[in-house]
Amino acid sequence: MKFGFAHKVVTYLFAGLGLVALMLGTTFGPFEVALVVLAFAASWFAERPLLDKRGYTRFWNVAAVAVLLLQIARTLGGEAVLTVGVQYAAFLQLSRLAHRKAAADYQQIAILGFLHLIAGTVMSAGLDFAVIFFGFVIVMPWMLALTHLRRELEVQYGAGTPLLQAELQSRELATPAFFGGTTLLAVPLFVLTAAMFFAFPRVGFGLLSNLGARVQSVAGFGDDVELGGFGMIRDDPTVVMRVKMGEMPRQPPRSIGLRLRGTSFDRYREGRWSRTQIAGTDVRRLQDQYVVQRPPKADDERYEIILDPMEEAVVFIPEGTVTLQVPPVVRAGRNRYRRIVQAPGLDLRYREHFDAPLTYQAFASPSERAFPERIPKKLQARYLEVPEGYKRISQLAQSIAGDLTRPIDKAQRIEGFLRGGGGYRYSLEQPNTEGKDPLHVFLFEAKAGHCEYFSTAMAIMMRALGLPARNVTGFLGADYNPYGGYYAVRNGNAHSWVEVLIDGKWVTFDPTPASRQISTVASGLAVKLRQMMDALRVRWAEYVVEFNIRDQARALRGFAAWYQSLRGDRRAARLRSETPDESHGGLHVPLRPDWRWFVAIMSIFGVGVLLVRWNRKRRRQTRAGRQLDPDRDRAVRLYLSLEDSLRRTGQARPPDVTPAEHAEQLRRSGFPAFDEVSEITHAYLATRFGETRMSPHDYHRLRHMSRSIRVKAKSPPIA
Repeated sequence: MKFGFAHKVVTYLFAGLGLVALMLGTTFGPFEVALVVLAFAASWFAERPLLDKRGYTRFWNVAAVAVLLLQIARTLGGEAVLTVGVQYAAFLQLSRLAHRKAAADYQQIAILGFLHLIAGTVMSAGLDFAVIFFGFVIVMPWMLALTHLRRELEVQYGAGTPLLQAELQSRELATPAFFGGTTLLAVPLFVLTAAMFFAFPRVGFGLLSNLGARVQSVAGFGDDVELGGFGMIRDDPTVVMRVKMGEMPRQPPRSIGLRLRGTSFDRYREGRWSRTQIAGTDVRRLQDQYVVQRPPKADDERYEIILDPMEEAVVFIPEGTVTLQVPPVVRAGRNRYRRIVQAPGLDLRYREHFDAPLTYQAFASPSERAFPERIPKKLQARYLEVPEGYKRISQLAQSIAGDLTRPIDKAQRIEGFLRGGGGYRYSLEQPNTEGKDPLHVFLFEAKAGHCEYFSTAMAIMMRALGLPARNVTGFLGADYNPYGGYYAVRNGNAHSWVEVLIDGKWVTFDPTPASRQISTVASGLAVKLRQMMDALRVRWAEYVVEFNIRDQARALRGFAAWYQSLRGDRRAARLRSETPDESHGGLHVPLRPDWRWFVAIMSIFGVGVLLVRWNRKRRRQTRAGRQLDPDRDRAVRLYLSLEDSLRRTGQARPPDVTPAEHAEQLRRSGFPAFDEVSEITHAYLATRFGETRMSPHDYHRLRHMSRSIRVKAKSPPIA
């Protein structure tokens, strides 16, 4: 590959990675992204002689000032300072790419690209930034090495000279061996970066990190929910939660009917449920345990949950949850315990904003799924409220319950009636309710609808029978991810059901037909790729984004125990195996060090060092073979000095004209310093391509003569 073309490709790779890192945050909208991509592609075609035109350079200088003034005006108009600054940083890179002439321009492109990477670290914490970072690690040695070589060539031959152009067209520099050798430099660079990351862990996100947070949007967990909202997202495969049971079977089932409770609604009006706004109280905390019903027991089921950031700060819990365990965040080297608030209706929410996944454990008792709750007086009437005009629905509820007297029997009969006994079916099609009450249309006309229709119908009918009831939203069902070892809860698993107050405890009923109880994800290559990417995101968030001082201390203890085991300290190894592992707050992968891994890694590193040294030695030998002898080297530098003097006097030699031809043209044009030009050109040709020697004394004399040409050419002719 030609050196000039290779340098250009690497430069665009490096700058492109920086721009992508800059655009990973939410400061760039679709229009800005499209504009950057188009400008980036167009700058590729900016080449000489366009780059040498004064008007072209003046245009970019004026554009830089104009865009700066525009960004300042936007800031004064209320635009976020960070948004304006990041966009201007992207413009500066594009302007440099469109005006790259010399090594200094390429150095500026490299510096801007590196600054863009740094900016990306505070605006994105996702797996996509990890890909950009690894690309930087590989491309950076190429960029630095090629830019350094170009600068050395410009110093030796001069910028824009034919000799430099010849070197840029050479295929002897940018060889596969060159790229292979410089790629090995990425290994110590990555090791150094990893060591610095481990030595100086993140103690929490900075002030700007929320710009890169990707918040999931799921309807049904805010202040109200409309009938038909959940059914529209049934086929949405976006993962919002990952769950791992305390004891996973050897061959976990592909899908399970895991029910995760989110929030409840107490008031129904005209096809819409709403929540009565009552201030909650902080959940009682014992260190990192939050007691919802009671402290955990040994036989309680344990769930590890990783919840992606959502628009609503809901803490989702499995059925029968008695206690939550939420690890504290580390701020300024100290543990900061989260604040979790419980509002009436068993609504658990966190108060502080978070940008990374919220990781917590839930302890649940299978025998305590029905739970008591103190109901405020304001809600006691709401749980029995039936809208006006629902007499027909009340009569339907009475006819279904018949002569039953026990509340549990009434609830089970109405649940069975809606799940199949009454001829109702689950459907993704929205019933036509224009001008009509949606619940009447569902019960007496369409007899088909989403889960919200079934849960609403049962809640209202239970209230008509005098039993307090409420509508509950959450998630039902999860699909196993074999690459991450957890169950993934998707947007499409959003569901709605009913809770009825029976004998002082809230009991869960799900009147939706069984065809909707567990929604399984389709199989195929696309699904497997999605699962692999989701597992990678979890690992990235767990071991990089959430890495803090606690994890550093735990890793150091593990490393110390491993080192002692290498020395044969069996007691230390036994203590390590007997010491319970601290919860990382996520899906834990145990560290199993082996001395053979250590030997293999050090061997690979040693081979890499030997290859780098061999490549450097070969390159030195190649350069030595191409190096000019001292006399010819002086001749080349002398003629470069002559060309510089002629260029300053407006008599630059065209690329397609030889030195001898140029000297003859100057003689015919009556150039005042023709004699000096002729003598220097003759000395250069005789030494460069002949057998004539050029001593240091002759070189300095002729060099002084070449500089005097500038003065003589500007002097007025003698009459």
